[in-house]
Amino acid sequence: MVGWRAGRVRAALAALILSATASAQAQSVSIDEKAVAPTPSSTTPSPALPPPTPPVVSPPLALSTPLSYPENATGEADVVLVLTIAEDGSVSAASVSQGAAPFAERALEATKAWRFQAATRDGKNIASKIRFLLHFTPPSAEPAEPPQASRSGPESSAAPPKPTQKENSGNTGATYEVLVVGKREPLSQRLGRAEIHDMPGAFGDPYRAIESLPGVVPIVSGLPYFYVRGAPPGNVGYYFDGVPVPYLYHFAAGPGVLHPAFVDHVDLYPAAYPARYGRFAGAIVAGEMAEPGYRFRGEASIRQIDSGAMLEAPFADRRGSIMLGGRYSYTGFVLSLLVPEITLNYWDYQARVRYQVAARDKLELLVFGAGDFLSQRETVYDSAPLLGTGAQSAPTTRENTVVDVGFHRLDVRWDHDIEHGNWRNALLLGRDRTGADNGSVQVRDYLAGVRSELDQRLSPDLELRAGADLLFESLSQQVNTRSSDSSTSGSTSDGSASGLDPPADPAPMSTSTQPDFGFDHARRDLSAGVRADLVWKAAPRLQVTPGLRLDLYVSGDRTALGVDPRISARYALTDKLEVTHGLALAHQAPSFVVPIPGLKPSLAGGLQSAVQHSAGLSYKLPRDFQASLTLFQNAFFNMTDIISLAELQQTAHGANGGDLQNLRTGGHALGVEAMLKRSLSRDLGGFLAYTLSRSVRSSGRLEGPATTDRTHVLNLGVSYNLGRNWRLGGRWLFYSGIPSKVAYLEAAKAPPRTPAFWRLDVKLQKRWYIVPNRMWWGVVFEVLNTTLNKESLNGDCNAFTCKYESIGPVTIPSAGVEGAF
Repeated sequence: MVGWRAGRVRAALAALILSATASAQAQSVSIDEKAVAPTPSSTTPSPALPPPTPPVVSPPLALSTPLSYPENATGEADVVLVLTIAEDGSVSAASVSQGAAPFAERALEATKAWRFQAATRDGKNIASKIRFLLHFTPPSAEPAEPPQASRSGPESSAAPPKPTQKENSGNTGATYEVLVVGKREPLSQRLGRAEIHDMPGAFGDPYRAIESLPGVVPIVSGLPYFYVRGAPPGNVGYYFDGVPVPYLYHFAAGPGVLHPAFVDHVDLYPAAYPARYGRFAGAIVAGEMAEPGYRFRGEASIRQIDSGAMLEAPFADRRGSIMLGGRYSYTGFVLSLLVPEITLNYWDYQARVRYQVAARDKLELLVFGAGDFLSQRETVYDSAPLLGTGAQSAPTTRENTVVDVGFHRLDVRWDHDIEHGNWRNALLLGRDRTGADNGSVQVRDYLAGVRSELDQRLSPDLELRAGADLLFESLSQQVNTRSSDSSTSGSTSDGSASGLDPPADPAPMSTSTQPDFGFDHARRDLSAGVRADLVWKAAPRLQVTPGLRLDLYVSGDRTALGVDPRISARYALTDKLEVTHGLALAHQAPSFVVPIPGLKPSLAGGLQSAVQHSAGLSYKLPRDFQASLTLFQNAFFNMTDIISLAELQQTAHGANGGDLQNLRTGGHALGVEAMLKRSLSRDLGGFLAYTLSRSVRSSGRLEGPATTDRTHVLNLGVSYNLGRNWRLGGRWLFYSGIPSKVAYLEAAKAPPRTPAFWRLDVKLQKRWYIVPNRMWWGVVFEVLNTTLNKESLNGDCNAFTCKYESIGPVTIPSAGVEGAF
């Protein structure tokens, strides 16, 4: 009985996964949180707004930051300065945190003439230290119009309302961007937009670049499903600006489901993540939305398989902003030339409207969604011969829907500035769906939820982050034993039976410990949670963040409670060396092995749980290199890792051990992660990420490595500015093989492995600037797996030999034109 269910799982996975085969002036970026009222209209003045209550500490505001492009220099460059701003607004000290000659020297020399509005505490000027990012753009052939003083001054009409709850905001004027350099969680890896854009093999997509980080182990090269520190993809939570997302990428190793212009940065929390996130027993991948630019701007890209665009426009005298984006694929046309029987399409859309309704209140509407469709045409013959001839009837062509998935999200949020903090209340509506096998699989999930989030600084050394949420889900999950088209006798052109054959033993599972996927009935689920954590600066060099989540799960007539404590700490041994620790207990409802929109198992068998622990070191090296080393160990309990379970089941059968009685698994994972990096946006940047790990699953007396356990995973990337706005990059990915199937218990703990895999990704890009720092267009050539290497995903071994099955090569070339204004 378990055998046919494992077969159904493999068939579903195959259908849902493998089938988806400036001018002379430089830009200044400063810390600036001061709200600036919009410029009044020439006809009807805008209503005056009461000034907000000043915060305890107000950051400095750049008033005058003149800067020129170095003589005899070429290309774009970024320089990060550490500035000490005196009480009178002058720069009393400056040093280079990142940047190379001659740009760094020019930036340091320029700071002598810079002026700031000093930081304040309770209205009194104080000295402060900030990070200040500058972006140099080479001068254009035609002299640019000199910048107006008002563009960088406090009276700028282009300045937006005060940004809240964000670490990075978008463009605020014609001259410079605002960058609020905020706190970063001690146990996370962050990828900024500049690094994402230049990452070879990521196609400029924020979430795809996660694959290059340590601790991330892909199931298949190029596909968007990966294990993180031993946790399967179904135990990894995906978020965009606090909104849960069922999947991140389109089929056939396609792009992400969100336009890159909407994503400011992506954080990977491998474990012990902030209490804001919960209900996942693995990692969290969280993208944060980019702030509005409050100006008319746009981006567009055209590739051989799809096109995408983003457009933003301010309204109401820049008190509001509307931003639209999307992508549409014409992959079906391209595939029809190569594989006529395959049809593949995908699309996505995004919209964000923000409006400052009052000095302390902001209203925002965020809408986004995506869809994918894959079908295959086949020739079908009637199995009954024509009367009196003995020959089959004329063939007919039928298009079979392999998979049709999609999701939609609508999030309405209201932000209210309170004293020393922000209070957000939001309403979430959503719909997830998946159809497969000509309608024999139809799952849908309608979502409605509310949440309230509070961030408040209680004192200079203590910050409270608290919240509560409620999510209601209405699920309809139908899985038929045979597709509607296959009820009649017939065969395909290769002689195989059409449709999905019924299982040999359709008897229902009997024990409550076995996972119930909720098929063939509707269900109502409810999730409710409260959470809080405290960011406490316990000492000048020590930050401790204790947190707690309480989650109530209701599924039909079953209920469960998850109590998830966690704590993280960061200690700065020196200005360059930091130590981090994290410990957490996490719970999750039963899950499928990969995220599938609309598919949600019930609570039969109880919650999954994990204990997560890590300790790490990070060090700032010379020449802007950063290095980190992390040790981790996770323990998993009551998991629904069906892939690994199927392998254990086969071993039990081969050893005459009978069926496994418990269809849950336990396990653990431990390993070492190392990373050395220099920003890819530098003239010469790169990274080295290495993971040495072991992930084990157990059920009863049987124990062995997880099905996708890879001992070694290595990413090596480099990006180089060739000059004249040409940039060339490459990434080399290597990982060792996965465990092969064995038929005897003694070999299950250390089975033979499939051959190792490696690939080389290459990216070449060129830009032409029409208006310096304002308008440009360029070309991008990128190839994932230029070496055309095949990957072994299945190994079957006996006492004498092993046989391996390979797929591929999964090679994705991309050529396109992009531009922005």
